[in-house]
Amino acid sequence: MKRNKAFKVLPVLASALVLSLVTACGNSGTTKEASGSTAPAASASVSKDPVKVTMWTPMNPNAKAVVKSLNELPMVQEWAKKTNVTFDFQHSSGNTPQDDVQQYGVMVASNNLPDSMLWNWNSVQGGTAKMFKDGTIIKLNDLIEKNAPNLKKILDANPQIAKQIKADNGDIYALPHLKVGQYGQYKTFSGMVVRQDWLEELGLQAPETIDEWETVLRAFKEKKGVIPFTLNKSYPLSFADFAGAYGVAGMSTIANASSFYIDGGKVKFGPTQPEFKQYLTTMQKWYKEGLIDPDFASNDTKTMDAKITSGKAGAFYGFIGGSIGTYTPALQKTDPKAKLTAVQYPVLKKGDEPKFVQASWEYDNIGTVITSSNKHAAETVKAIDYLYSDEGAMLKNFGVEGQTFTKADGQPKYTDLILKNPDNLPISQAMAKYFIANYGFSGLDDDRYNDQYYQLQAQKDAVKLYAKYANNAYKVMLPPVVLSTDEAKESAKILNDVSTLLTEQITKVVMGAAKVEDYDKTMEQVKKMNIDRAVEIYQTATDRYNKR
Repeated sequence: MKRNKAFKVLPVLASALVLSLVTACGNSGTTKEASGSTAPAASASVSKDPVKVTMWTPMNPNAKAVVKSLNELPMVQEWAKKTNVTFDFQHSSGNTPQDDVQQYGVMVASNNLPDSMLWNWNSVQGGTAKMFKDGTIIKLNDLIEKNAPNLKKILDANPQIAKQIKADNGDIYALPHLKVGQYGQYKTFSGMVVRQDWLEELGLQAPETIDEWETVLRAFKEKKGVIPFTLNKSYPLSFADFAGAYGVAGMSTIANASSFYIDGGKVKFGPTQPEFKQYLTTMQKWYKEGLIDPDFASNDTKTMDAKITSGKAGAFYGFIGGSIGTYTPALQKTDPKAKLTAVQYPVLKKGDEPKFVQASWEYDNIGTVITSSNKHAAETVKAIDYLYSDEGAMLKNFGVEGQTFTKADGQPKYTDLILKNPDNLPISQAMAKYFIANYGFSGLDDDRYNDQYYQLQAQKDAVKLYAKYANNAYKVMLPPVVLSTDEAKESAKILNDVSTLLTEQITKVVMGAAKVEDYDKTMEQVKKMNIDRAVEIYQTATDRYNKR
């Protein structure tokens, strides 16, 4: 479902267009056990007269595959009936995130603004704070106080969420996409996956420690004759977070903030820590012994998929929906006994709990901003606030009752229009044709959709296993810091240079073209590239966040 690594939700600096860093984190991983809503919002609390507002947003790929606009969704049409506010969606015509950034820039530069915009605001240089300073959007604090009782109740009950969505000065600029309450507990969607049938065949248990992983990978190589562990070039240098077992954040292949973490209140950069060399020693050993895919640095998604679905690979880093849910039926076409299973993130010592788990926070930086062109700001806030109510969240996540879901024992259950779509649409696209559940949108998520979206038992088991230690991640993840434009530009320059060097040198070490001891010289170069200044920038931003 969410292809990006959730712990690495910290914003990427992959291009000069994407410089602002606003991390999706918070101060605590816990939420109060409340649905987060007041009584279901009624149309009387929204607009007496019909109102139409425009909303610009890039379209999710699942939706793009089945509709031309979100205006077509029955959920959106029902939303308008409930609130008397109609959102006229305008979509980016781009095919990549970079296209979306470019089109957004042109739109803002022309000052031809829609009434509202929904996006992951990590994508914009300077973030929402700069957008407000530039006059592009308005502040929402008073509007929320007066017109958003459902959202206000959530923020009052969960101060850590209020902290996440605020700027350093206390301003609120976006109506957030949230996971909160009793139906918003799943905050992890990815992790380690292995061939369960091969474990059973070889008499092995699911690996937890690095030593157990080595045993399993060696057995896959020697007794099954396969690639023990395969991975994608999009994230090879983190090796699916084996680095986390050594107590440090891994290294991404792009210049971003994902290698920073918190240790005792201090910001650290994983690849410069002494423990990182221990991790490199293990990776070099595994590569030399053939336990890691020799093509790890060049595999694209298609190549990796082919290796797994053809039964040529035994373990990988994957996603509950897009990997376990996709690979399992593909494998079973030729091998009916094939099974995949999620396994715990690696640790060094048996019984230790993993900390560097791929987890997201209650707020993921996706939200709706209201532009300075909006003449119906109060009505817009009221209409979106409906999606934070019980009734509105049900509509958002399950669609129109009787069409896409019914209730059994008080619980929403999808109809065959979704689960067994007559047009043979996969569940993800069937959902996207009728409502908004499996991608970010203002309002509340509802985990009960996952219980049905994940149809395989292996998927249901995976979400619980990955979530088991998710709260540990919040002890090491950076909070949702907001960098100033100058800070973002300076850190981007440093991280781009550092990333280029580390990508090259770490790959050499892993492949044995350089000694692990040579990494000390690389660290000297990284120091000269001012990595300490980048750490200082994030420490300052973290300190600002903690004072919110």
